[in-house]
Amino acid sequence: SSPESKEFKSTFNAALEVYQRYQTTIHNDPIEKVSERQFRRFLVNSPLKPFKPSDGPSQGYGSFHQQYWLDGRLLAVGVVDILPRCVSSVYFFYDPEFHFLTLGTYASLREIAFCRTLHHSAPSLQYYYMGFYIHTCPKMRYKGAFYPSLLLCPEVYSWHPLESCFPLLEHNKYCRFQPDPQARDPDQLTGINDVSVLFLNKAMAYKTFRFLNPANQHQDEVTKYASLVGNKLSRRMLLVLMF
Repeated sequence: SSPESKEFKSTFNAALEVYQRYQTTIHNDPIEKVSERQFRRFLVNSPLKPFKPSDGPSQGYGSFHQQYWLDGRLLAVGVVDILPRCVSSVYFFYDPEFHFLTLGTYASLREIAFCRTLHHSAPSLQYYYMGFYIHTCPKMRYKGAFYPSLLLCPEVYSWHPLESCFPLLEHNKYCRFQPDPQARDPDQLTGINDVSVLFLNKAMAYKTFRFLNPANQHQDEVTKYASLVGNKLSRRMLLVLMF
């Protein structure tokens, strides 16, 4: 879907109609809020740049729409990101008329099979990421039916078996899954001097920016950003600084 293929363009109106029916029926969104513009912004336009290496999957990496058709009728659409290590399930919508088919569960099984197929041509791609899991949300309970599954600890960023997390979530909406109270995020912030920033279209370390602009007021902003993305990404990505 990004960039848009011929198949995507030729079926765009059908997908938009299914999306609008889904949002207004299942989520009770007013029709004026599910316009073509909103649909494109939410599920079509992607920040991922398409990348097709020789040792990757045949369709390459990027954002895609997987469509489910029956007798010439579009039933559902799964929006996925194909990444070097996983297939990420971004969103799924379906025609409410076929609610009885439990299409969300079926699509998850198809995406798991798809991930296994991609693994043959791209061995590093070996995970299926289902996105957020909210234990109290009935619409998300189906995600807990797949085994083996792991949940990410929101404090230490370590992975833990779903079955060990369920008892904790039954008592608290927010939980630390890592049982070791002394464990810390191995990528936690250690300093901001080497954070990569972009200033006046030039990439530089934050310490260089600070030397060039001793009166700058960005320290709190840089610290908050780096603490959220971690040491590794704060050096690989560029934080745009402006006066």
